[in-house]
Amino acid sequence: MIEHKSGTDTFVKKDSETYQNYDHLYKQNFGSEVIVVLVESDKVLDAEVLRAIDNFELIIQRDKDVENTMSVATLIKSASYSATGRSEIPGDVTIDALRSYLPEAYVEQLMPDEQHAIIMIQMPGNIDETNKKRLLAEVERTLRVVDFPAGTTATATGEPAFVIAMSEEMSSSLTSMLALAFILMIFALLMVFRHVRWCLLPIPVVVIGLIWTFGAMGFLSIPMTMASMAVFPILIGLGADYAIQFHNRVEEELAKGECVEEAIIDTIKHTGPAVGTAVAATSLGFIALFISPVPMIQDFGKMSLVGAILCYLVSMFVLVPLLYILDRRAVKKKCNGGDDPEKQKKEAGSSFGQFLSRTSLLTARHPAVVIALAAILAVAGLYFDEHVGVQTDTKDFVPQDMEALQDLNKLNRIMGGSDQINVIIRADDILDPDLIQWMVDFGELEEERHSHITGSSSIGSLIYSAYGSVPADRDTIVSITDGMSPIVTDRYIEGSNLGVLNLNLESELTSTQVASTIYKVENDLQWYAPPPGVTVTVTGSKVTSTSIIGALTSGRTAMGYLGMAIIFIGMLVIYRDWMKSLATILPIVMVTGWLGGVMYLLDMKYNPLTATLGALAIGIGAEFTILMLERYFEEREKGLEPFDAMETAASKVGPAILASGFTVIFGFSALIISSFPMIRDFGIVTVIAVAFSLFSTIVVLPPIMVNLDSWRSARKTSEKHLENNKVSI
Repeated sequence: MIEHKSGTDTFVKKDSETYQNYDHLYKQNFGSEVIVVLVESDKVLDAEVLRAIDNFELIIQRDKDVENTMSVATLIKSASYSATGRSEIPGDVTIDALRSYLPEAYVEQLMPDEQHAIIMIQMPGNIDETNKKRLLAEVERTLRVVDFPAGTTATATGEPAFVIAMSEEMSSSLTSMLALAFILMIFALLMVFRHVRWCLLPIPVVVIGLIWTFGAMGFLSIPMTMASMAVFPILIGLGADYAIQFHNRVEEELAKGECVEEAIIDTIKHTGPAVGTAVAATSLGFIALFISPVPMIQDFGKMSLVGAILCYLVSMFVLVPLLYILDRRAVKKKCNGGDDPEKQKKEAGSSFGQFLSRTSLLTARHPAVVIALAAILAVAGLYFDEHVGVQTDTKDFVPQDMEALQDLNKLNRIMGGSDQINVIIRADDILDPDLIQWMVDFGELEEERHSHITGSSSIGSLIYSAYGSVPADRDTIVSITDGMSPIVTDRYIEGSNLGVLNLNLESELTSTQVASTIYKVENDLQWYAPPPGVTVTVTGSKVTSTSIIGALTSGRTAMGYLGMAIIFIGMLVIYRDWMKSLATILPIVMVTGWLGGVMYLLDMKYNPLTATLGALAIGIGAEFTILMLERYFEEREKGLEPFDAMETAASKVGPAILASGFTVIFGFSALIISSFPMIRDFGIVTVIAVAFSLFSTIVVLPPIMVNLDSWRSARKTSEKHLENNKVSI
């Protein structure tokens, strides 16, 4: 069973101090799961509106997963009971009179103005997703049943409703992306791979690879997150890419006049190791993602790694035997529905092959211009990459027209925003007068000093609102808190030694602004410390989400450089040749720089998904360069000179690389239709990344490879002549 995840633990590791502070100190004590119902009316204190709210609460409280409910109707009933001994909603005149006796701090949290009120439905902290979804559906059903007065609306919203809707949207978006990816893949294969028989055969092979990957996700307990959703269209592209390489080589060998057995043997002998080396390089690029402290990025790396390997194995052990079986049943020595093998060979290479060979030779003969221009653009891109912004707010990652998000944004606008910095307070006596006074003073101080902090709330602010000041003696404070509803006090104190001070943030703040405000609050706590013996910890969902900014900036750069280093070392181990390893990595370095420039020019921001772009580009770019290098050195071993070997390699394997590249591009293009902005941006940039990788393989690699090889050959010849001269002397 694959688990869907979209919570804090997809951003921060559960064993990190940041997560432990948030989960153990704040969430388990003060962060109870709450479904919020937003009520809108011309006058929410109208008796009929309050009775409808009360009726709704009485019905929903019967549900096994509802611990408590709280609304302005609850306050009015409580005030009525204190005044008359009857717990009921009175008439309009009495309601207005009772309203004046209610502490303003209470009322503001449940009724921000005369036209809006909220109903808070508290769930158990350990409620699972299934019951949470069931309860939300029950809340919505009950709202339809309750007879609210004409002109009054009630909408279920809040974080739980948003998260549930996001999970459902993820499933819907994934289905749409996969369907489009396959449609685009069929179109791509018909367009660039039609010169072979059974050109759509990679499609069922890819389906098998995806099924294996889904199974591996469940077996390895890799969750489905917003980031890992993007892996499947990527694997469709990569899987088709690997299948094309094997399929193309079989057809090439058959076109030479070989029997099917010989063609299969030569394909396994030459293409198997070549594609295997490319898969190894791609996998090494994905392994670099494992150093990220962000679980979402790690899961993306794990899925990509497992999926790429499985797609390669399917191509090797399912596609190749299938081609053997199909070919033995076909008409002997006939390809493409009866065309002559030589005709097939000519058609396959006439357009793409000749163009690519001419392009490769042209760039190989002008190395200074090509390499210098590519390097300048790469350096400029790396410079501007440092100025690309960062995005860490989950609300920015989801479809902006999603109804649940719009409802949540509306609630935040009405209530003054829901984003907070939570200051956890631990003391021997949380109701000590000096500590209560410090809560009030520090909250007011932060509001005055920092424009992004719009308000504060704590048990201290409630006591101040109810009493008009902070009482000097503890008994009075205890008397005030005892008179408050537990639903209210439980939001600010837990037992006798734990409390929370909430600092409310402006809406629409950027991740950088939030991180800066958190830093300032932490500094203020250093010089305006609480009373002796009291410890404070700054935490909250905003603290956890902004803690990954480093991972998306310096951490992202480190992942990219590590990916390059791992691939270079891996190629050294495989090739035992520094020149081949260097030729593999240099074009990829160029692509990485160019992508940084594109991100800057398109005004995109790095998020947990686009942060993987460097490693992804490195892995995919390495595949294309390795396939070209392998064929180049295969031709060199046959005795061809460097320029001739490059010309032959480009004409032979170039069309297959282009076909692979186009299928990968078409697969990635499915990401662009995603309703999730994070995935859509990733799709746009990855399509550009693959296009750059193809361009780099055809244009930048030839001058690097040919001239390095020529230089080494000339050096070896010179050394050989020197040795011969020494022997002669």
